[in-house]
Amino acid sequence: MKNILFTCVGRRKYLVDYFKDELANNGKVVGVDMSPTAPALAGCDKWHLVPSVYDTSYIERLLEVCKLEGIDALISLNDMELPILAKHRSLFESAGVTLVLANDNAIDICSDKYKTYLFCKENNIPVPASFVNLSSALASINAKSLDFPLIVKPRWGSASFGLYVVENEEELVEAYNTCKKALSNSYLAQFKESNDDVLIQEYIKGKEYGLDIFNDMNGQYRGVVCKEKLSMRAGETDKAVTVDASRFSGFATTIGESLKHVGNMDCDFLEKDGQLYLLELNPRFGGGYPFSHEAGANLVKALLLSLMNRNDEIVVNYDINKTFAKCDTIVAAR
Repeated sequence: MKNILFTCVGRRKYLVDYFKDELANNGKVVGVDMSPTAPALAGCDKWHLVPSVYDTSYIERLLEVCKLEGIDALISLNDMELPILAKHRSLFESAGVTLVLANDNAIDICSDKYKTYLFCKENNIPVPASFVNLSSALASINAKSLDFPLIVKPRWGSASFGLYVVENEEELVEAYNTCKKALSNSYLAQFKESNDDVLIQEYIKGKEYGLDIFNDMNGQYRGVVCKEKLSMRAGETDKAVTVDASRFSGFATTIGESLKHVGNMDCDFLEKDGQLYLLELNPRFGGGYPFSHEAGANLVKALLLSLMNRNDEIVVNYDINKTFAKCDTIVAAR
């Protein structure tokens, strides 16, 4: 039996349903969120309200829920929560709770977009040119080694907060300063490690792909699933078709073996003129996972098997050329 806790469960009811189906009454799915009307709570066997992940009582409240519900494993669905949980690993371990959470180094590399860039350069993974210093970016522009348009965005954070596309030097300087000011007044200010908190990145446009890179709970690479994104909605994949992963398997293996994350790694690539470029790494189940699952890649089962030390039973296979689309539904949210 495995009792699973989802934190920041939000709208991800599909994940709740997938885990409940796989557990088949041999465990329960518990959800927590700061909003009592979070849609995914409606699908959970039990649910609890918690304060914001930035509240000083947040970890204490999670531990209370874990004890009350007999939680075996905790899965976070929020990028910004990962480093917070990582700081309190020992508390959860002492409570008998397994955190399905990447190691500190992997979290650091994935949450810091510039460190993601450096990781890619060190491991021969193509990546858009990136700068955290305005003068360095301007020097590259003047040297004709960097061209407009460019993207300006926070070095940390997710979604499209503080993101700008700029077409010339005047727009670049303005966006850079605006982004820095917005960062200082946002929740992202706590992640600031230096004054280099804004990323200036080469703008690449083309086909976008989403990868689910799966490692077992020992950090061993087990396989990858690839989808071509057909459309986006509110920052998440809305329609996608599964494709053969052979072009990506080398990159996926390098990422999985180098970072040694556990569970799923949500990864985005762009293709321009036949060249693939890594855009982002998120060590968690992402919004594109349902497309993998519905095509036969049951990474939920794989994770549960690994939590039960049955890694030799893990298989990552899926059907290609399967097209899926998300749609709105409604649940009773209290």
